[in-house]
Amino acid sequence: MKIALHYLKRACASYARRTEGGLSVEAILMFPMLAWAYMGMYFFFDAYRQQNINLKAAYTVSDMLSREVDVIYWKDIEGLNRVLDFLTASANPTQIRVSVVYFDADTDRHMLVWSRGTRGKLDLTQNQINDSYSDQIPIMADSDTAILVETWAYYEPTVNIGLSDVTFDNMIVTSPRFAPQLCYEVCGELGSGSAHDDNTDDGANEEPTST
Repeated sequence: MKIALHYLKRACASYARRTEGGLSVEAILMFPMLAWAYMGMYFFFDAYRQQNINLKAAYTVSDMLSREVDVIYWKDIEGLNRVLDFLTASANPTQIRVSVVYFDADTDRHMLVWSRGTRGKLDLTQNQINDSYSDQIPIMADSDTAILVETWAYYEPTVNIGLSDVTFDNMIVTSPRFAPQLCYEVCGELGSGSAHDDNTDDGANEEPTST
């Protein structure tokens, strides 16, 4: 019995000192974690890449509007939304909202001239500007105007790795380059309120559609 225990102890000690291992077993244990980490890095990078594309597309649309000298119409804004679709190459719905504001030195506030959203996005209101937008609009001289271009693009990862669906939103503020203000349908006087007729149904309340 003592001899058997002696050999058992020697065998256990020898086993504890052994350094060789089964690589296939270790690979099986680590492969799922490595695969998840690789996929995670890919899709996180893809999300940042898509956000960067959306931001550049928003700057492009804003620059196009800043160079406009003629009165624009609903079809022009919807056309810019199609430009956004093309630039982002998005298979998911996108939306755009164009607004014009000016600064009133007497009240020390940014005042809304007009606003138009596409594909179900509601027009911007004066209350929203007062509550949430004034801090995002740069300092302006009295009666100077600015164009606010907001874009939204829905992003959905193709594989569920813990990254939830998200809507990328951007807001670009640009001054008109060649005209005092960007006019919608008519070029009204500053301070006269919205320059479009809210009772006209020109497609602003349509639901977003996939592109």
